[in-house]
Amino acid sequence: MRPTTITFDDADEAAATFAALEAAGWYVEADRDRFLGEDDDEEVVFLVLTDASADEVRAHVAGDGFVV
Repeated sequence: MRPTTITFDDADEAAATFAALEAAGWYVEADRDRFLGEDDDEEVVFLVLTDASADEVRAHVAGDGFVV
């Protein structure tokens, strides 16, 4: 099973979503990735990965998180 991935531009929104999913009992991981084609290490996207389905995740996403 592939994890559901949520992307964020804001670290605080990613952390809030991570905490909400974890509190709901889902397995959750966090990561960061550079934008493709960018040379600046400061330009990153924050990722939250979970075993919850995309439909279940949407109820817990904080801010402008995008469910992939």
